Amino acid sequence: MKKITFFLILLLSVVSCTNYYTVLLTEDTNIYGNSNNENIVTTIPKDTQVYVSNKANRKNYKKIKWGNYYGWAYNPSYTSYSSYTSAKSYNTSTPSYNYTPSKISGGAVHVKGYTRKDGTYVSPHTRSSPRRK
Repeated sequence: MKKITFFLILLLSVVSCTNYYTVLLTEDTNIYGNSNNENIVTTIPKDTQVYVSNKANRKNYKKIKWGNYYGWAYNPSYTSYSSYTSAKSYNTSTPSYNYTPSKISGGAVHVKGYTRKDGTYVSPHTRSSPRRK
């Protein structure tokens, strides 16, 4: 039982949850392979969008991701990045079907083609106006 508890604690300490958020760097930033400031992996130019961890370690290093690069940055200088664009775009300005009455009351109404919820396509046609009771 003690071995299982030990391995569970070891596993939880190795696997940590880190939240990243998108920022825009305000100055050139070096990425290091570890938080000891030993070897520079690459330098990220300013005005570049990167992902930064939400917590710094005791030495004031933050985890940073940029393209295929992953490492540590010492006290990176950045601003929030808010120009998010959705992967999907929806056109809500035009409905999928529309009709234009030829007269206010009575007469024929032209209906444009549309697709029903069940997937069947209704071709454009002319129908009579709705009757009032």
